Amino acid sequence: MSKLRIIGGAWRRHMLPIAPVEGLRPTPDRVRETVFNWLGQDCTGMAVLDLYAGTGALGFEAASRGASTVVLVEQNRQVAAQMQENKAYLLSKWPAEEGSPPSIQVDASDVLACLKRLASAGKQFDLVALDPPFRSELMQATLPLIKAVLKPAGLVYAEWHENLLADEPALCKALNVQEIDALRHLKAGQVHAHLFALPAV
Repeated sequence: MSKLRIIGGAWRRHMLPIAPVEGLRPTPDRVRETVFNWLGQDCTGMAVLDLYAGTGALGFEAASRGASTVVLVEQNRQVAAQMQENKAYLLSKWPAEEGSPPSIQVDASDVLACLKRLASAGKQFDLVALDPPFRSELMQATLPLIKAVLKPAGLVYAEWHENLLADEPALCKALNVQEIDALRHLKAGQVHAHLFALPAV
């Protein structure tokens, strides 16, 4: 069985099993390391929403680095069940000296429906991460719904595997906004990754 490695924080070096589902792959270590370098290696106190969570790599990594709340949204029930097992394992390994463990929720539901539900409940996050399935149109469907669940100073991390949204104008069009504050961009092989903030209202 394939394994996911936590690369930093309280759970550093812990290995987690990945559900044997075709096409499921964690964000590569190199990309994850870069993303958390962008975030200053520290997610202390952050509320994180990991959409199309898959292995939970980004959400678990954020929790390991101090995020207080992490919501992992994954529609595939086999994949979500594996994340539940990994969550239980990691929480059992939380070091006492780190204080209270993070709150981690695995939501086995449709991402678009979940976003609308979270927005209706007034839930907001410091960081929203999304990495939809390869060659789907879910990125374009999801991006316009992000703003409703993002705190005013919140960040968006978006990852995809084609050139469709590889520049700021395309991202702005997909988000239905006039501009973004594009903080970082990474291209590693076929992977495009952006970290950006939406303009304050």
